[in-house]
Parts: sequence; structure tokens; C-alpha cells
Amino acid sequence: MYKLEEPKNIVFDELHYGKYVSLYMKNTFFFDSHPPLGKQLIAAVAYLAGFDGKFKFDKIAGPHDSIMTSAFQASLEGGLASITKGQPLLVAHGSQITLRHTHGRTCWMHSHNQVYPIRYPDKRGSSHQQQVTCYSFKDVNNWWIVKRPNKHDLVVEQPIDVINHGDVIQLVHGITSRALNSHDVAAPVSPQCQEVSCYIDYNVSMPAQNLWRVEILNKDQNGESWHTIQSLIRLIHVDTNTALKFTGRQLPDWGFHQHEVAADRIINQDDTVWNVEEHRYTRSEDQKERERELVTAEMIPTAATSLTFWEKFFELHYKMMFSGTESVQNHMYSSEPFEWPLMSRGIAYWVSSTSNAQIHLIGNLLLWWKDTWDFIVHKN
Repeated sequence: MYKLEEPKNIVFDELHYGKYVSLYMKNTFFFDSHPPLGKQLIAAVAYLAGFDGKFKFDKIAGPHDSIMTSAFQASLEGGLASITKGQPLLVAHGSQITLRHTHGRTCWMHSHNQVYPIRYPDKRGSSHQQQVTCYSFKDVNNWWIVKRPNKHDLVVEQPIDVINHGDVIQLVHGITSRALNSHDVAAPVSPQCQEVSCYIDYNVSMPAQNLWRVEILNKDQNGESWHTIQSLIRLIHVDTNTALKFTGRQLPDWGFHQHEVAADRIINQDDTVWNVEEHRYTRSEDQKERERELVTAEMIPTAATSLTFWEKFFELHYKMMFSGTESVQNHMYSSEPFEWPLMSRGIAYWVSSTSNAQIHLIGNLLLWWKDTWDFIVHKN
């Protein structure tokens, strides 16, 4: 076509299109921070032209899986799905679990033998109890055991004692065997919140406050019982009516730069939402044997976790809208969502540095609405 080779420069982000189109054609998941329709259309054209690949929604684990929720990841072949397939569905007394922060940054509730410093640089004191953090990597110290307060053994019995919405539990750290605790002590980096720790009995006037109430947020969809992966939960500290929270703040050197976990009086917020990701039932009462289980156990895949197309579609677009928004600044060609259906704002894809020449995208309203309607009809 006429002067298609001009300009002899990269226009907008076309450098990445080839790689992204290739991943779409291979059904390999990656996190596309821009609306993907253009790249998917190119992939569809390539498929129709005879290039290898299947044009379906991504189904194979890829380089950016961890950005998505546990349920999304577990629906992809490989990656998390190879670990979580076949694990028990119902969380019960004696369940060994990893607890993932559901929205925003990917991390798992974590503890280790190190304690909070006696005093912080601002002269505030701590409880000097065992640190609880949110850790962004898989680790044996991410494992916790669910326990009924009135039971002393940790073995899953038959029939299993399922945890339901509203039940009060304790969470025992798998490796150190100390219980998740909170109290009226300021959190290390977010002093408006309460410190969360694993309780150490120093024989001082600071009794354990280690009871937590399970609130299942999506019980209308998944039932009153606590389910692996699917149930979105809040853990409410019974004594202080605060919610377990990922604060987003990073701890200093003494906390190994892991992320702070605290208890917040503002309960209804995204950062107080968690879900069980990995899950198995405790088989031994012996602590050393449990530790060996935590370190060496493997899951046996049996069946895939299933999400509908629309569940995946809306989650992916939700992540596109909100991931990295803090670092994005407005610019002269930015637009608001209410402007998109009417395509009232164009985009300058390329502007010459030596003249007034530019490549400017002008939306085609007829094609936009026709393609949108075709997409909806096709998927229904």
C-alpha cells in the first residue's frame, strides 16, 4: 500500500506486538496491560492465514500468572494448577493451608523465628513477639494449620470437621507451632493499625489473643463452607474486631524487606481479603513429622479448576484497569472510560521530530459498536 514503509521508526508499541501475538496463538497466558483486542484480532488473522495455533482464551500457564487470582491461575494448565489439582476442597480443623492476599500484590501470609525489635527508631515499643509478614515467594514458612479453639490435636478426623462462615478458629504456624495473634500494640510501619504476631508467652501481662472469626464474602456463590481457592474470606480478630490486612508497606532490614501484615479497624477493603491457595490435611500429631510433610509433600493432579470465559474476562480486565495505576501519569492523549463508547478522543501514535508529520488514530464508531456486538453475541 502507498508509503506503508513510512515512517522508518517504531510506531507506538508495535515492537511488542509480534511477541504478544505469538503468545496468544499458543494459548499461553501473559499479562497484557493494554486492552488486548487488537493483538487478538492480529492473532486471529494469523490463524486464519494458516499459521499454527488455536484462537481460544489463554489456557496454558505463562510468564505473568502470579498477577492473577488463585482461581484464575488454577484454571491454567501447568504452573499453580499442577500443584492445586486434586487437593481437598473443604477447609477443616487440621487443614494445612497457604493464605494468599487476593487483590493487588501477590504474597502469602508468612512467619519465621525472628521477632519484632523491642523498640523502633521512632522510640515506639513492640510486643517483641514472632514476626508475621506477607512474603512474595513460595516458602515452607507460608504454611498454617487451621485449629478449633476447643481441640488440642491437629489431625484431620473422619468425618472432617468443616469450617463454616462465622466459625471462630486459631491459625497455628506450621513450622514454629505458634498461633496467629493480635493485640493493642501499634503495627511496626502502619501505627494506625494493630500489630499481628505469632504469640510467645513471656510470662508478662500480655495474654494470648489468638481467636479469629472466618467471614466468607462470596458465600452466596460458593456456600457457607470454607472452600480452597474459591472462597474469599476475611479473618476478623475476635478481641478487637479488626481485620487481618496486607498494608502494602515494606518492613526494614529486621523484617527482611517483606511486607507488613497488620489488623485494621476498617474492615471492608480489598486488602483485608484472602483466600486459601494450597491445601492438604494434617495426618500426624507429631510436630517433626508435620514439618517433614510440609517440606516434602506433593499434590497429585486429578481434575482442573474451572472458570467460565466471562469470569476470566472480567478478572483480566479488572487487573488491567488497576495494576500499576499508581505509577501511571496523565498525559495529553489520555481518555476516560465514558469517552470510549463514542470514541471522541484520538491518539497520536507517532509524531515526527523534524516536521509536523504524525500518525493519528481516529476511531471508527461503526466498527467499534459492530465488533462489540459481534463479540457479545458470539460468546453467548
